[in-house]
Amino acid sequence: MQDVRIETCEELPAKGELNKILSQYYELIVQRMRAIGFDIDPAAPQSALAEFWENSDDYLPPKGCLVVARSEAGEIVGCGMMKCLGPDTGELKRVFVTEQARGTGTGRALIEARENAARNMGLKRLIADTLTPNIEMRNLYPKLGFVELDGPIETTTYKDQPSLRPHLHYFAKDI
Repeated sequence: MQDVRIETCEELPAKGELNKILSQYYELIVQRMRAIGFDIDPAAPQSALAEFWENSDDYLPPKGCLVVARSEAGEIVGCGMMKCLGPDTGELKRVFVTEQARGTGTGRALIEARENAARNMGLKRLIADTLTPNIEMRNLYPKLGFVELDGPIETTTYKDQPSLRPHLHYFAKDI
């Protein structure tokens, strides 16, 4: 893969274009959940997409941020979102990089872009969670200054998916 361009979105990309990358993300999450023993409804990725679109305003200014990575051809090859959980805290959500863009620094760039957006919004802390099988994110967050926490924090996933709590890793970074 050649150069990747990171864009901070002021508005949502075209629905079909964003659904393509998010569908890949949700399929990977479902695959990883099944690997740790969850019986996941085959319709779960479509339900997750619908939930995203119902709450998509949470990921746009002034309440949040959405960043995408585009290939030289203009195709979205990565995404990442952030939403405010309070006056000082932002939560990183849905960071995903396609297989062809992995190993290129795209994931790092997506996190750094959201961190910069959070600072510009006046936030003081970023939090994130990830599933145990997500080795990529569990390795990347500490490299970017995030600290893995000993106990849970009330992320969106923690609140909305109690059955996942034993399989979540929590990260925080003061910015």
